[in-house]
Amino acid sequence: MQFEAYANHRHVDLSSATGPAFFRMADVIRITALSRATLYRRIAEGKFPPPVHLGGRACGWPRGALQRWIDDPEGYSNISRPG
Repeated sequence: MQFEAYANHRHVDLSSATGPAFFRMADVIRITALSRATLYRRIAEGKFPPPVHLGGRACGWPRGALQRWIDDPEGYSNISRPG
């Protein structure tokens, strides 16, 4: 399964791709072209979706959460605002 790099993020559409419901770290790094450290820093800042624990030590990112970030990486916010 091939995905465009982060530089061409607007051309990536995970909703139409046949593949897993959850993407593992290696896939997310390839799709976003971000490093592991950058991913975790953005997760801590609320600027990237957090992984979902799948059981044991396994975790992954849901397809929909990644697609929301791909659609608007600069405007993505995972922090809920009061109001």
